[in-house]
Amino acid sequence: MRLLLMTGAVALLFTSPAQAQLAPPNADGVTFAHVHLNVTDIDAHTKIWVEQFGGVAVQKGFLRTVKFPNMLVVFNETPPSGGSQGSVMDHFGFKVRNIAEVLASWRAAGLEVQSEFTGAEGYANAYVVAPDGVRFELQEDPQLPMKAAGYHIHF
Repeated sequence: MRLLLMTGAVALLFTSPAQAQLAPPNADGVTFAHVHLNVTDIDAHTKIWVEQFGGVAVQKGFLRTVKFPNMLVVFNETPPSGGSQGSVMDHFGFKVRNIAEVLASWRAAGLEVQSEFTGAEGYANAYVVAPDGVRFELQEDPQLPMKAAGYHIHF
């Protein structure tokens, strides 16, 4: 038993520490995987994510998702227990190339802009709320090569 423990301890000395960075996007543009949202109307949410942010609707088996660079948004047709703010996942974030255009389109669709502010990095930011109280943050990145990309999640 002692030999087994010593062998295990020595093996641990030669392991490399885990990187605290996101892996680069794979060929499908996915980095940190996905978020699941409980929503009352999958079609309405799919429309929002495709039209407002340029996502691509994907169905794999029974799963309905919208794909973005760095993120998949997966929908479960289940009434949510409440909005995301203050819950286990307070919000998640997207970088957008032009926040003024995105917010104008969001408002024109009758959707809620909760607040607008300048973030710590000096870029325009906003919190927006989708149906079912799904809250997320937008951060402008004028160098972004696409309309929107997944960026972060706050628990």
